[in-house]
Amino acid sequence: MRMQLSRLVVRCLRVPTLIAGALISWAVPAFCTVAVTTPTNGATVGTSFPVVATTNTTCSQGVAAVGIYVDDKLLWSANGTTVNTTITLTPGAHYVVVQNWDYCGGATKTGLNLNISDNSTSPGSSLPGTPHINYTDLNVGSGSGGDNGNGVYVRIFGNNFGASQGTSTATLGGQLVTNCSLCSWSDNMIIAQLGPAARTGNIVVNVNGLPSNGVPFTVAPTTIVFVSPKGLDTNNGSFTAPFKTWRAAFNSVTSRDSAAPSQNTVIYLEPGTDVSFDDGRGYRAAISLDLGGRSATSQLSIVGYPGGTVNVGSTGVANGVKSWGKFTTIANLNIVGQSSAIDSEVGNVRMINNSLSCPAPPSGIGGTACVLAETTNSSDTWAFQGNNVHDTGGNVDKTYHAVYFSSGANHADVGWNTIGQNFKGYCRSIMFHATTGSNQYDLHVHDNVITGGYCDGIQLASVNPSQGTVEVYNNVVAHVAIASNPYGVANEAGIAINSDPAGSTSGTVQVYNNTVVDAGAYTLGNQNGCFGVVYAGAGINLTNNICVQPSAAQPYIQSKSQGVTGTNNLWYGAGAAPAFDSRPVVSAPSFVSATNFALQSNSAGKSAGTSSKASQVDIVGDQRGSTPSMGAYQ
Repeated sequence: MRMQLSRLVVRCLRVPTLIAGALISWAVPAFCTVAVTTPTNGATVGTSFPVVATTNTTCSQGVAAVGIYVDDKLLWSANGTTVNTTITLTPGAHYVVVQNWDYCGGATKTGLNLNISDNSTSPGSSLPGTPHINYTDLNVGSGSGGDNGNGVYVRIFGNNFGASQGTSTATLGGQLVTNCSLCSWSDNMIIAQLGPAARTGNIVVNVNGLPSNGVPFTVAPTTIVFVSPKGLDTNNGSFTAPFKTWRAAFNSVTSRDSAAPSQNTVIYLEPGTDVSFDDGRGYRAAISLDLGGRSATSQLSIVGYPGGTVNVGSTGVANGVKSWGKFTTIANLNIVGQSSAIDSEVGNVRMINNSLSCPAPPSGIGGTACVLAETTNSSDTWAFQGNNVHDTGGNVDKTYHAVYFSSGANHADVGWNTIGQNFKGYCRSIMFHATTGSNQYDLHVHDNVITGGYCDGIQLASVNPSQGTVEVYNNVVAHVAIASNPYGVANEAGIAINSDPAGSTSGTVQVYNNTVVDAGAYTLGNQNGCFGVVYAGAGINLTNNICVQPSAAQPYIQSKSQGVTGTNNLWYGAGAAPAFDSRPVVSAPSFVSATNFALQSNSAGKSAGTSSKASQVDIVGDQRGSTPSMGAYQ
């Protein structure tokens, strides 16, 4: 079927235009086009989705720059004639404009009316027991080639898929291949291959007649290369003649590290492949990437092949993965680093379903993290989904964190991660802080389980929600900011926000449907609590949360917090509810157990929330419906 284009062809405006710091004078009128191929006008898309467009002009000097406006605010821009990027928007209706500017002073735009669906491109059924897809390891690949002719494997993560497949299906246009030797089906994960029936669109899982939400996947020609402990670096990288080392595979698809791959590329590391040693390229890393893909639909992916474990890095190598490669996916790997398991110095990066640990960082190290993400391009995007950050830390500085999104890291989706198992010593579990440049925005932190940490569980230390949504929802944050904190006062709350410097930002961070238990046992300095605002500036709105503290020594709200509003939160253990909460519940939450924070059927928080601000599904994918419960679990 021919792809529909959202195309607008108009006569370029004769206006003086400022491009790259120079004023372009009046010019002869030119004819321009902006052709948007993805998405189409009127489409329903997920919160993160690709925008692909081509532009041209009859101006003899050509097109100078392109940009994307969302609801009349410039979200993304770049020099050149094409748009191929991924943007993240909040659920609801948005007007998106793709525009170009030419060197003759012309400007042309194409407008799209889009409906943004929460974490999906199609809403699926809302009935109890409906399957729900959270994310996939790959989001681009082919339905041909590979090990058996059926193309790439895709791991589909979510809930309510059923213990076995039975009559259930997984489709992407046509049915995915689910009966291959390495395919599998469980309640929380499906491993399938694309196969010849796959078409660009939404992956949907159908169980007992109930369709899941849809998650976008692009079917594109893909180079598939294999690395095996039984391979040889003189082989061609096919499944029957794999490479021995990951570096040989990388060199084969990048013309020996001189150019990004010519098309979408997946490097499969087979179980047992030895990637534990420094790759010798001077970056102190087991995998060092100075090249990535070309676009959001032409990526370079380094992925663990199904059927076993692939270990990357060691405590003797500073970094498991060190990357300057844009448009990359790192997935399904067990990555260990001395200082960092992953250090990504550019964005447009997806880190999916990895086991990540830094069990022996150098004593006193700071200014980094087991997972570090930063970039000089504030339009880059990030996906950090389904990872397990564990066995991390030691005698480190208070500026060493488990997960750290630093300068330039906007447009980030951080979801379904587990952080803090076998905690060994670090400050914050998830940290957003720009050490240089502008404060951060368009951040979505959700469905994470966080335990341990000397300081805040989630710290949004330099955010500006007036520039784009900043939201924290469906997280479980338990036993953080512990009493043994060696740093002294460093801010010790469950979820805290900060305008850095004070008063530099505005807007409101939305914090909803979180469960926070025992936050701030380190009480020195009165900078502890379930929630807090460190410096005045951006405010925080609390809706449908649960805060449980062991005593009044650990308050609900951090001392001196300003700009805190909210309603329909459950408070227990530290006295009366805060005055700002217009409809509080003050009662024991009746958790299932001391370690299982789901609600019993008789809980006072059950169906006691407000639908004015609630997640569509809870942390385990159950539908919330019109009567949402408080906390992370419905």
